[in-house]
Amino acid sequence: MGAGVIAVSAGVYFPWLKTNPNLPSDADIPAIYYFGMNAGLEAFDYTLLSLVGLILVLHAVSSRKLLQSGFTLLTGVGTVVSCALYLAGPSLTGFTATFVPSLGWYLTVLGGVLLTVAGTLQLPAIIRRSETAATLID
Repeated sequence: MGAGVIAVSAGVYFPWLKTNPNLPSDADIPAIYYFGMNAGLEAFDYTLLSLVGLILVLHAVSSRKLLQSGFTLLTGVGTVVSCALYLAGPSLTGFTATFVPSLGWYLTVLGGVLLTVAGTLQLPAIIRRSETAATLID
């Protein structure tokens, strides 16, 4: 979980887009600015940082493991989906377009995947413990 939080936190700071290095040298590159082209925090970066911050707070103060793992899983999936939607937006962005993903985008996706895996791996053990506790009460 910690590696996912660190990857998302670093990823939102680094640029998400760069000019495609495979374009011909005489290619006409439009003078367009999309948020995420520069380093720093912009637009939905604050939302992603808030979500990973909430994960840290939940793990620090809450003893409800189901809540912790469920929110970790949802944040991871939400992060990956937001990264996919980011590239799906304008026609000039994509893996073979004028502007391609940069380090920040890849780090954020990695962090989202790590959070998804961490949340998913914690859920079965928590559900089994809940079922065991329920059978002991009956």
